[in-house]
Amino acid sequence: MNFISRVTTRLAYKWWVTIAVTLGMLMSLMDATIVNVTIPQMQHAFHANLHDVQWVVTIYMLTQAAVIPTAPYLTARFGGKRTYVWTLSAFLLGSLLCGFAWNLPSLIIFRFIQGIGGGILLPLVMTLQYQAFAPEERGTASSVMGLALMVAPVMGPVLGGYLVSTLGWQWAFFINVPIGIIAVAVAQKLLKHTPGQKGLHFDLAGFVTAATGSAMLVYAVSSIASGDNVISNVFLFCGSIIILCAFVVIELRKARKGQEPLLDLRIFEQRTFAFSNITLVIYSFIWFGLLFLISIYLQTLHQETAFQAGMIQGVQAIATLLLLPLAGRFSDKLGPQPIALTGLIILTGAISLMLLLTLNTPLWLIIGILFLLGCSTGLTGQIPVSAMSRIEKDAAKEVAHGSTLVTVLRAVAAPLGVAVLSSFVQGRSQYYVTKLTAQHLTGNTLLRQSTLQAMHDSFIVMITLAICALVIMYFVPRRRYVTNIMPLLVPNNEELREQPVNH
Repeated sequence: MNFISRVTTRLAYKWWVTIAVTLGMLMSLMDATIVNVTIPQMQHAFHANLHDVQWVVTIYMLTQAAVIPTAPYLTARFGGKRTYVWTLSAFLLGSLLCGFAWNLPSLIIFRFIQGIGGGILLPLVMTLQYQAFAPEERGTASSVMGLALMVAPVMGPVLGGYLVSTLGWQWAFFINVPIGIIAVAVAQKLLKHTPGQKGLHFDLAGFVTAATGSAMLVYAVSSIASGDNVISNVFLFCGSIIILCAFVVIELRKARKGQEPLLDLRIFEQRTFAFSNITLVIYSFIWFGLLFLISIYLQTLHQETAFQAGMIQGVQAIATLLLLPLAGRFSDKLGPQPIALTGLIILTGAISLMLLLTLNTPLWLIIGILFLLGCSTGLTGQIPVSAMSRIEKDAAKEVAHGSTLVTVLRAVAAPLGVAVLSSFVQGRSQYYVTKLTAQHLTGNTLLRQSTLQAMHDSFIVMITLAICALVIMYFVPRRRYVTNIMPLLVPNNEELREQPVNH
């Protein structure tokens, strides 16, 4: 018996699933942050302007939005293991080709291939892990996955900056090759084979409307976020909403007729799933918009360097890493709803404290606020767990559809938050420029102070939305387990037998 076989027998299968999918997700998340660092080098290498190079990021986002809804069908048709290995391989191939790209058009084409793998990978990670863990263990599972979610954004810019500055922009993609090979090998060796179902009908009409509507929506949102507020983008945004409404009608009609829809939207009939996902959309809208504004505040207003801003924001990741394991353990015992509520309360308080920020705020106060934000992230990571909490372990199809819908909603809410909040700050800052000019402020001080006051207005909007999320999450049906609290604090104590209690 070789070493891997000996270790495998000592570790429960659910943890091998976690290791396999975490490697894939870590690679995908790191890629996003590393590629953003390489944009200036790509401009220089390809003698292109920022608008053209931005398509390297945009095409990946559009492809992801288009292919995410196919994950449940591919999982059911070919089995979870085979689909996951194929997805990793597509992402690995796309990364390798991107590194060898000879001009900007070829790089954009290869990013399209990479986006196919990256898009399907995201819901597959959640599907495989949630199928491996019992419902009452999904809080712990989510916390372990959260470690990768926190490590990747911190490692990405640091590692990417070093590789790009020393070896060139190609290594933003080549770094995925060794990680991808290991991830594919681990998945192939350790994941159990699950047979696919033959004779499944692919919902072409659902795919076309979902892919077109999602891609149009993401493109319109990203264009607005970059300041390209032309009338065509407004029509594009409205058209995407109409097409997505048509998708909903098509899917519900297929489900009523007993046909296999691309995504089973009837899962939204579950109050737990529906309310948790509404909360998740609001939270994602706030969180990604907030991250964008924090970076602007630190570098533009507080005048920190990019490296200093990155180090300061690392406090958030440290706080999240410290809290995640405890959050998952409490979630498994008490249910995810009270943990998520606590996270939303801390988030609301931290944003409220951001109203105290000035151009010369002491660094200790900024770090304290970011630490609180990191704590809130560790707790609000249980919102997706809440969405999936009423789906039983053996309901493989429902888990696949649920995890895909969670991924789609979060993927759309994130750029929407950046677009709306950044546009809001830009508009309000123009208002304050006029107002502060009357107070005889000029030059750089005028611009910085007007942007700061506009950010304060955006924080008030975020606080209002966070309170809405709190109220919605409060009405999520709570499911908890009666247990001794001591095992949560002292893991070595023998746990009492649990009896589920539904409220």
